[in-house]
Amino acid sequence: MMNAITEFTKTAPVSHLVPTSLARLHVVETGQGPETLVLWPSIFTDHHIYDDLVARLSTSYRFLLIDGPAHGQSEGGTDAFTMEDCAKAMSEVMDHFNLDRAIVGGTSWGGITAAHLALMSPARVKALVLMNTPMQIDAKRPGLKARFIAGGARWALKTASFRNGVAESFFSATVLAANTAYARAFHDMLKAANPAPLATAVRSVILRGAPLLDRMSELTVPTLVIAGKEDRMYPIAVQAKAALLAPQGRFEAVGGKHISAVERPDRVADIIKKFIGLEAAQ
Repeated sequence: MMNAITEFTKTAPVSHLVPTSLARLHVVETGQGPETLVLWPSIFTDHHIYDDLVARLSTSYRFLLIDGPAHGQSEGGTDAFTMEDCAKAMSEVMDHFNLDRAIVGGTSWGGITAAHLALMSPARVKALVLMNTPMQIDAKRPGLKARFIAGGARWALKTASFRNGVAESFFSATVLAANTAYARAFHDMLKAANPAPLATAVRSVILRGAPLLDRMSELTVPTLVIAGKEDRMYPIAVQAKAALLAPQGRFEAVGGKHISAVERPDRVADIIKKFIGLEAAQ
């Protein structure tokens, strides 16, 4: 990963703090190319999960990488929000950069956000990239683990055991061991976060969501679903089913757990580049 990060820093990313209806969100603008990819990360992570992906694609595509509320360098609040609110904020970021349409996507929370933007404003979305995205998250029936994470986030974030538990769910042990710089950055971000706003964001994602699976058939844009083969939180069979429900859906399984952009950046970069190429050819 360190070689990829070194390449990434050469692209001279520019940081912006963009006003939105949720909060002022930190956005990293980097790369170059005729197409712009707007990506939003998972809860408990920031834009750095895309470092390796950007390192491989920044000479072909422009990126806008959005830190979610209370994550990374984004501001946050204590008012709960919905996934529609997140989609609106993503649209407002696009407005800030005078971007009428783009390829939008994200990881987990970011995938839900991008999918809602595609449902709310399909004219703004050229194509949709859903990485490791929960398809059956249901605030009406949250599981025990979801309730534990949502309830304990504010108080437990400062404890190494809680952060290690999140890391073990998100990343393969071999990936964390090989990428010590990323593992350290993951812990540092959570330790530095403001506990109350970050907990609000986590609770909003986990406890105010609705199943995306039921709405995949409503998507009118080309949709790519990427899933980790060892992701125990979101079974691969459900991910494949969701992709088939989308009228223009494509499904790709990759090795690793929940954050495929970190786990298998080469494979994910190749999949996205092929997907964009196929859409451009049609």
